[in-house]
Amino acid sequence: MIGGGNQGGKRKIGRVMRAPVGFEMLRQTLTLKPYRLFTFGNITSNLGMWMQRVAIGWLTWELTQSTAWLGIIAICEAGPTIILGLVAGTVIDRVDQLKLLRLTQLFSLLYAAALGFFTLTDLMNIWLLVTLVLLRGVVISFSRPTRMTVIYGLVGRELLPSALALNSMIFNASRFLGPAMGGAIIAWAGTGWTFVAAFLMFWVMTFALRAIDEARIEIPAPHISTRSVWTETLEGLRYILYHEGIRTQLALLIVVSIFAKPVTDLLPGFAADVFDRGSTGLAWLLTFHGAGAMLGAFWMTMRGSIVGLTRITLINILLMAVALGLFVATPSFWISAPLIALVGFAFIVQSVSNQTLIQSAIDSSLRGRVLSVYGMINQAVPSLGTLAIGLAAERFGLRLPVAVGAAVCILLFAWTWRFRTRMAKMLENEAVAAPSEAL
Repeated sequence: MIGGGNQGGKRKIGRVMRAPVGFEMLRQTLTLKPYRLFTFGNITSNLGMWMQRVAIGWLTWELTQSTAWLGIIAICEAGPTIILGLVAGTVIDRVDQLKLLRLTQLFSLLYAAALGFFTLTDLMNIWLLVTLVLLRGVVISFSRPTRMTVIYGLVGRELLPSALALNSMIFNASRFLGPAMGGAIIAWAGTGWTFVAAFLMFWVMTFALRAIDEARIEIPAPHISTRSVWTETLEGLRYILYHEGIRTQLALLIVVSIFAKPVTDLLPGFAADVFDRGSTGLAWLLTFHGAGAMLGAFWMTMRGSIVGLTRITLINILLMAVALGLFVATPSFWISAPLIALVGFAFIVQSVSNQTLIQSAIDSSLRGRVLSVYGMINQAVPSLGTLAIGLAAERFGLRLPVAVGAAVCILLFAWTWRFRTRMAKMLENEAVAAPSEAL
């Protein structure tokens, strides 16, 4: 009896001692001034991005009334990433990463200004929109991996899980608020003024990046290499291919990005065609989706450790797939809304776990190249999936293609669950493998 009581007491104490870990890591992360500035700018930048994204989606639908065009616009943004993504990583490893991030932020401002101008002056058409989105894709191919790389330099490896989860929570809080704000502005003032509002949001991130003191962060200094860009790019690819843990996580990301993530880009079609709810319905679906994702990111922020993330990644692939299957099966809008929230929760938990495991295992000299490949997959592959599902939806409707994607994700879970222990051993350790060890 006494022994049993002591064991129960130890379990209780263990729970009490573990509970504050996530809060303490979050507190330490936010005490770093450069990261606070980055986070403050990131909040407004992400709000502007989601307002802009929902406005582009609705503008595309207004111009074409076509789910196929929704997919085409998505792939136009991702296309340059497919072409430039590998080289972008090598460039990031060679240059001043903070200055590069500041430059890409300036181009984001110009892009938002152009969208607002052409829409408000009634000069916008689908081909001009395609051109602008393609240009934006070029900027994204450099800006997204640079942002991920800079986060590591702002906080270091120890606080990386907390920083990535907090960054994701901000992203998905913006997914909760941004579409609602964008939808309200579209309904009240029109799509053009939504782009103007996004432009103003991007200014805050521009000023925040300018205020970061470069001397207080640990970003690698620019280096001059005697090797060609292609030689260093191939070095990064070899590193990924021979690092079994990183390779496996990227493979999981590819499948999920093709068969599950595209549902977000196709929500305008669900709102208008499936549920007949228009722009208001779209705002509700995106808001529920973002709210679920925000809760998932908050939960990840409170974990404060990479231990167990491999198992969590796989479980949430299954949860996402089941929720997606139920989402396309229900005829009720108000049943579908909480289901899409569950999809958002599972997707962001899987996504944060996936990126944390990869970031923690990368050798720092190759960080830009590996994260550029990660960003290329994360950006480009879902757009390919969106295009494929959008084209299939033209013939079969939206429900069936998304249901097939959910089934594929269930099969992915069943296949990879057997290897969870091996994957955890490769990724959830404290030591980072050097390039020679991985190769």
